[in-house]
Formats: sequence, structure tokens, C-alpha cells
Amino acid sequence: MRLPLALAALSLAGTLVASRPAAADDLAPWLAPRVLSVPTAWVRPTTVVVGSLDGDQRRGSGARATLSYAHLVEFDVGGDGLLTACDPCAGDGRRATAVQQTTAGWKLGHQVRPELAIGGGVRVPFGYNAGHRAVTAFAIASWRVGRAVLHGGVSTWASEHRGADGRAIELRPSRAVRPLLGFEWTPPIYPRTTLTTDLQWLPEHGPTAADTGARWSFMWGVRYRTLPWSAIELAVRHRQGDELGGATVMVRLTAVLSSHPL
Repeated sequence: MRLPLALAALSLAGTLVASRPAAADDLAPWLAPRVLSVPTAWVRPTTVVVGSLDGDQRRGSGARATLSYAHLVEFDVGGDGLLTACDPCAGDGRRATAVQQTTAGWKLGHQVRPELAIGGGVRVPFGYNAGHRAVTAFAIASWRVGRAVLHGGVSTWASEHRGADGRAIELRPSRAVRPLLGFEWTPPIYPRTTLTTDLQWLPEHGPTAADTGARWSFMWGVRYRTLPWSAIELAVRHRQGDELGGATVMVRLTAVLSSHPL
């Protein structure tokens, strides 16, 4: 019960605190530092603080605050369950659980043309959670084509955790280089609604080094702009190795908490 109330409070806060309304063409980048889980290359030309809260049917939750500044740099801090651990990791008895991590990150972006931006960044965790730790780096390009936005790039992870025998198992960046892909489309007849999908590879920690590696994560969903400064997203995540019934359904509320011209 607390999570829905917190989500509603965040959405309301966005409408009350925002200092000025966003133009329609700016709403998607303002409200979406990520497609769903894949980062975008956009960094806004004004100082913008965006907050988000999400939850899913597996009692997972996440929260993140993102500061965009000067059309150049973006900082964020928050927690999520993108990292997973499995034991066993294959077969009918496969059991995978999300590892909640609190992380801080930064992104540098450059708008090559009004419709094209490139960016790259790093996200690092605060300490270990249950013996798990993962750092990610990425490079991404975002290209607006009419009512659609295409995102493409690469990411890599470096992670460490304790195996079943108590020894440290490392996933080196050279073993985890994978593509990042994302797509967004706003139908002309539904200007407040954006269809979204993205694909990336994320580390999964197993009891042995052979069970540990990068596994794909595919998400699809819809974002609806409920108010001038807030949006609600409904999405479904599918992970490599999970059965269809193992999909995760997520709801997220995002709001512009403050906005100021430079």
C-alpha cells in the first residue's frame, strides 16, 4: 500500500514544484532519461531534476533522481534491481532473484544536430549488497525521426560476487560488451502516449563462474503523459532463461521535480 501512495505523491509533487510548463516537443526527453531501462543520449539545455519511482508484481521497487545540466552533463542517484542472481541458473528448477543496488552515475552528452545526440557514462554502486557488486559503462546515440526515436549503442559491466564455495567470482568488462537498443514512437492521433521497447544485456551472478555471465533483458511498454510535468509507464520485462510466465510487470511514475533556465 505504501508504494502506490508514494508513487501518487511523486506525481503530485511534480505538478506543484515544477517552475514552468514544458513544451510538447520537450516532454519526452524531459520525462525520460531512460527508454525503459536503457539510457538515452539526451541531456537537456536547462537545469532539470527528474524523479521516478517504480514497483512490480514481484515486490521489487526502484527510485531514481536525475539532474540534467547545461546540455552537457547528467547526474543520477537511486536504486534498482537490474542485477540478478540465480541458483540454479538453468533447467526447470531455475530460480533468479533481483539484487537491489544503490548506485550513482554520470553521463556526458552532445547534441550533434537538433534530432541527433550522442552520449556516454558510468554508473557505480555504493558498496556490496549481499556480496554482490556491479559497475556499468555505456555509449549511446539517440536519433529522432519524425514521431519515432531510435537509440543504439554498447555497454559493458564489471561485477564481483561470492560463489557457492565462498570464492570471489569476477565478470570482466571484456566478457560483457553487448549492444544497447531502444525504440520510442508517439502515434499522431495519441500525442500523450508513447510506445517504448528496449534491449540490453545485464550480468547474472551464479554459484559458479560458468553460471555467471551477461544475459539479455527485453522490455516493452507504454508511457502516458498524465499531467504537463508527469507521466506513468507500464512495462513488461523478459529475461534470458525465464519462462513466459516469469515475465515481470512494472509500473513507474516519473515527474519533473524542478526546472530552471540557465
